[in-house]
Amino acid sequence: MNEEARALINALPAKAEASQAQDSWYCIAACSFAACSQGTFVADVYRKAIEGHVQDHEANKRVLRRIKESLLKTAVIYGVPRLINAGRSLISALPNPELDNEIISIRNHIKEPSTTEQRGLVYMRNIFGADLDPFATWMDENWPDLRTYVMQFIYGYYQSDVSVIDAITTSQLNIATLIPMDVAPEVAWHMRGLVRNGGTLEQLQFASDIATEVCRITNVELKNRMPLPEEVINEERLIHI
Repeated sequence: MNEEARALINALPAKAEASQAQDSWYCIAACSFAACSQGTFVADVYRKAIEGHVQDHEANKRVLRRIKESLLKTAVIYGVPRLINAGRSLISALPNPELDNEIISIRNHIKEPSTTEQRGLVYMRNIFGADLDPFATWMDENWPDLRTYVMQFIYGYYQSDVSVIDAITTSQLNIATLIPMDVAPEVAWHMRGLVRNGGTLEQLQFASDIATEVCRITNVELKNRMPLPEEVINEERLIHI
């Protein structure tokens, strides 16, 4: 295991205490490593998260469930192949696969994905604010299938489901995976979205710091300057279409 990665993972629980992220640090780190195409480190994140209660199978299942849901929510950002690689690494780290695995689907009750569009729309409005209507209009006029993909599936089916991962943590995950993708406008949206979801600047900075450090450790070179929180959280409009 990369020594710098080990040092980062070992340090995160203590850092999380000061950043209101005690129950989200391992989700953020797992997704950031996955986004950087270093899914093997997801196993190490899981092992660190269950350290001290390896024999507590219910606790292990809860951590596993939260990492799985985090990876599912963010896979649209970095791709299914990286999701699968991270997932294989995660499952390989289970102390006892028979007792620690979690195979319950939380979406079996959704019979028709299109029914989630309204939920997705409400969730998006809180994230994007005044940017949502011009963005939706642009999609309607230029790419209706993109609107279906974004509103029904990405936001309606996955992002807006907060039964396992709450809205603040979801925003942290998006920031931590968008930074490795080197997409500054989208990072800005979700930085503001985190605060609009009730998160703090400390929580925002924590997610950003993890992603930045994981990028450095894994040699992911960013070509674009990422936005600072104070540059975007008070802006009413971030794009102009």
